[in-house]
Amino acid sequence: MSDGLSRVTRGFWEAVPEFVGPDYEGSVRMSTSSPPSRTGGVTARQPVSMVRGSRVVASAMPVSVGLGAVLVSLGIAVYIAVAATAPVSFFGVPLPLVISEQWWLSLIGYLLTPFTVIACYGWDATLQRNGLRRNRNFVLRPAYRRALVWAVAAGIVLGAWHAINLSVPLSELWGLS
Repeated sequence: MSDGLSRVTRGFWEAVPEFVGPDYEGSVRMSTSSPPSRTGGVTARQPVSMVRGSRVVASAMPVSVGLGAVLVSLGIAVYIAVAATAPVSFFGVPLPLVISEQWWLSLIGYLLTPFTVIACYGWDATLQRNGLRRNRNFVLRPAYRRALVWAVAAGIVLGAWHAINLSVPLSELWGLS
């Protein structure tokens, strides 16, 4: 905000009388001091919008964790497709599915996506909503939510791939194949 507006606002708070309460004789005492703070003290702080540097920005941590989970899951899927596969025919189409000894890779990939990414989306939504509730100068970052929506879509596709990869070792373990 500009200095002129800040001076006007500060002058307004100094000029407005404040109701302090009845004094000992029962009459009402008025004061021209600054208004009380919300914590009950007699000294007031400047309004939040006037304090320089009070802008709080949305955290990038949920986006970082969510995108990291997608990248790790994608890396696991590529590793499985290249190195830890056995050719399996699915309706005449050969699919590179995981071998039974490497089933844990698909389990980790499945837990990373979509579960972790969806949890990060909820984490980001909660942080941004609570941040705006606590501080009216909170800066929302809609790009974070948009990135997480795309990460959730990629996570569902990768999660489906990992679920298909888990189906082969689980069917062998349960004697269904």
